[in-house]
Amino acid sequence: MPAPATTSAKPFNIEAAEQAVGVRPETAVNLMRMSHDEATTNEDMEKVVDADPSMAMRTLKLANSSFYGMANRIARIDRAITMLGRATIAKLAATASIENAFAKIKIDAPNLTPQTPWIFSASVAFAAETIVNECPNLASVAQRKLAADSFVVGLIHDIGVIVQAKLANSEFSQAVTASINSGVPLIQHERRLIGIDHAEIGMRLAERWSLPEELAQGIGFHHDPLAADTRHKHIACITYVTMQLVRKSGVASVDGDTDMPHLEHALDFLRIDPRRVDKLTTIITTKLKDMQF
Repeated sequence: MPAPATTSAKPFNIEAAEQAVGVRPETAVNLMRMSHDEATTNEDMEKVVDADPSMAMRTLKLANSSFYGMANRIARIDRAITMLGRATIAKLAATASIENAFAKIKIDAPNLTPQTPWIFSASVAFAAETIVNECPNLASVAQRKLAADSFVVGLIHDIGVIVQAKLANSEFSQAVTASINSGVPLIQHERRLIGIDHAEIGMRLAERWSLPEELAQGIGFHHDPLAADTRHKHIACITYVTMQLVRKSGVASVDGDTDMPHLEHALDFLRIDPRRVDKLTTIITTKLKDMQF
């Protein structure tokens, strides 16, 4: 479908955008980096999680969800790490550290709830490893790092949605509605109605927060992954493919994109057989079924 015509951009205020988000992602980044660092001990991770009582409480809530099937309730972070492992607790704690940023978002568009942006972001984060594991020829260390980074990008790839919903609510609601009704990617309607899209906002915030370049690129190009810098196309393509398959699995999002214009090329870049899409979607559907975000 042709892109809508673009209007003149409104001034963008990075300080206002940062204030609208309210939560910085450094803790999530640190936790996921610790998860694939062999020098990290259980005690190291316990200290990071327990340092924020609110995050620790939400982490334990997730750890006690039916998805993990614990016979007895887990009441302490050290016990959770022992039972579920550092990698799992890092994911749960990273999720808990970001969740509040998505609270109280209101978007006036068809079939969306205030929880839609958060549930979609968390779903992309937890599904990303499925796509990473499908990529051939990755050394184990590189695979663990890519999985950890892809998890973080999944959590915050739509951080710009928070900004749009809070600072340009009327125009953003119109953009989301137009995307859902037309099947045209949301970013095109955002550029037309607001002058900037949520992916660009997310990348600007990532750069302001001095996040690693690969994370900023994964966020900024999650709708156009092959436009990312050559060194960071992998994480952008993984995020894009994961997003599309999560949507195919039935998880609602603010984007009405039905064309998925980059899916074939992103799969080709990752060297994933497109005939695997239906199987991967089924795996993701099963993985997300009992998650309680």
